Amino acid sequence: LIAGLSFFIATTHVMSCRCVRILASLLFAVFADSEDRGDSAGLGEALRRSDECESDTADTDCALSALQRAGARKTAWGQWRGAPPRGALDWGPTYPEYQYQPWYRPQYQPPYQYQPQRPATASSAAPLQENQKTNVPCVWLYCDQATLGPSTCQQFQCVCKQNYLWSAAQHRCQASSVSGTSQQDTGGSCQFSSCSASHGFTRCVENKCLCFEGYKAEAGKCMLESQSQAPANADHEHMHCGAPKMGDACWKAVSWAMHDGIYADPRQYPGLHPGASSFREFQQHVHALDSRTCPKPCVVDYPRYSSPTLRDPSYRVLKGVAYGAFPIKNQTSHMNSDDFMAEVAGAMWADWGRGDLQLLREMGANTVRMYGNDANTSHRAFLDSALDKGLDVIVGMSDFGFTQGPDNCLINDWYCYDEAYMYYHKNLLMGFAIDGFKRYHPALKVLTICNEPDLKVHPRVLTCRAMASIFDAILQAEKDLGVEGNPVALTITWSFADFNQKQRPALDQMEEFWACLQKGTQHAPINYKPKNDLVKAYRERFVNSFNTQSQAPEVARMFMDNYAKSSFWTQALKIPVFIGEYHHIFHALGTDLADAVAMAKSKKYPFFLGYNFFEFTKAYWKGGPEMKFGMFGYGECALRDMEYVGQTYTIRDLVPVTDQNGQSVMSKLQEAFGQGTSMPKMLSHPGKPCQPSTKGVP
Repeated sequence: LIAGLSFFIATTHVMSCRCVRILASLLFAVFADSEDRGDSAGLGEALRRSDECESDTADTDCALSALQRAGARKTAWGQWRGAPPRGALDWGPTYPEYQYQPWYRPQYQPPYQYQPQRPATASSAAPLQENQKTNVPCVWLYCDQATLGPSTCQQFQCVCKQNYLWSAAQHRCQASSVSGTSQQDTGGSCQFSSCSASHGFTRCVENKCLCFEGYKAEAGKCMLESQSQAPANADHEHMHCGAPKMGDACWKAVSWAMHDGIYADPRQYPGLHPGASSFREFQQHVHALDSRTCPKPCVVDYPRYSSPTLRDPSYRVLKGVAYGAFPIKNQTSHMNSDDFMAEVAGAMWADWGRGDLQLLREMGANTVRMYGNDANTSHRAFLDSALDKGLDVIVGMSDFGFTQGPDNCLINDWYCYDEAYMYYHKNLLMGFAIDGFKRYHPALKVLTICNEPDLKVHPRVLTCRAMASIFDAILQAEKDLGVEGNPVALTITWSFADFNQKQRPALDQMEEFWACLQKGTQHAPINYKPKNDLVKAYRERFVNSFNTQSQAPEVARMFMDNYAKSSFWTQALKIPVFIGEYHHIFHALGTDLADAVAMAKSKKYPFFLGYNFFEFTKAYWKGGPEMKFGMFGYGECALRDMEYVGQTYTIRDLVPVTDQNGQSVMSKLQEAFGQGTSMPKMLSHPGKPCQPSTKGVP
């Protein structure tokens, strides 16, 4: 096996990084398993046993639990991490485990073009101060600020942010003393408790309650240093609600509270959760402390419901756009992450940025499908903005834990529960759930368990094991946190491949998975015993979905007509379906987009919800025929720079592209969505002049 794989690598001219990682994982598993055979029989047997309980085995005698299995593997493999076993291939220099960086491979990047870009090295990054070092390694460019306090990742280490120093005694980053603090000292103490709200907007520095930057203490209460910084009519306690403008005193105070203050002293923010609480909730906190700084936020009515709205027959037709707006304009530039729901990526989608979400709304879209999903990143701001625009959001489980991470499904025989639970539990804590994690954010309508698993899992017979274990992990994470309200619909987005050669693309894959659940996943060859009732959850929350490049008549003939006669649309079971990605690029669009919309919730196809157009922008980084997708290209106007995961990117203006007949793709989609063909106002980027220069990558 090793000789064969080595020959394959040596004789292949173009080899993807992903393939190398997969082959490395396979070889790693081979070596690890061979080493296990020399260890105690107990450990070797534990690693080779079925990952779930056998039907004739008592629960107490089951194989190791999911987390125990992962720990056992790491222990066994770690025995030769420093010195590979005899005969192992030389993969180059080894690094301490904390330096391992799982470079993100964007969802649709052709494997042979992926060249990950590493973060700044010690020679290029800014020098670190010794009293800022936490001596805690970064985990995938992420620092646990809830534990460490205000910190960031530099040179593979977590270091305290500016104006914070590391306290070995408290094992946290704490605010440092600064010159001129006498005017900021309220006289309050925070040695044994948080600062009293009676002092106003304060921070705890060396056990003293000091005023926030831009304030001074007067009679023990923090007051703005300059009255001009206060919003108009801010002295009225019962003033009208409002939102701060970016850069004003209120915006600075709320941003500091969200990104620094709550990590430095969580006791001062009762009822608020870092990464989960909204800007408005933090604004309310600041307003309560000092109404002169911040107006009270306007109340947002978050809808409540008890079943997935997408399964409601009266709910609107899905008119969506797939959003993967990589801010790079050639194939030589790269990104370290593709999670564009991150708050910093608002440079593209937010009103203060390019305004992409507003543009989608003006085009008549009501749904946006997202791809990258970094579980360590807060998604609350994105979801709040989508809700404000009336946009539903479809998110997906990240492929990082599926096929790319250090302990991914692939190297665990497609048992995905461990990784899926860990990542999704974090997702729920970082904006997916609201109201103390009791219900889903109402903008979040669909969670994609996996995108095209039928093309990723090999052998394909184990697709059910992978999907069922992720499905189970999602349900368990919800249960453990108590997330019950506003349930999201769950889906698996299949490819349009016709594996069985029966002219039933995608539908066969859907029926195979449903049959597997009904049979019971604990049986061979799946051998997975779920913790939750997957059949019940499927009946109550599932929607089907698939991707296709076929035109509307072909989709109707090959899929819709067959789906109408399938087990998914009967008196006993009604599972609706939508198209995850839709765009035919080999002919002019003509009326195809409008024809596909017309099929949605029609008398003939009442189960068809609608589609997501693929995609928002051209994928310059892919090159080749992949660039034919997308309704916008990038112009030459640099609107702003975006600092994102250790790199600077240029956010450019959007330019509509045309199809083979010279028709505007944007206009054809607008027309299909019922908005006519007039140019959307947001496309002119009002109030966002071109910048004379940029620091971003090309």
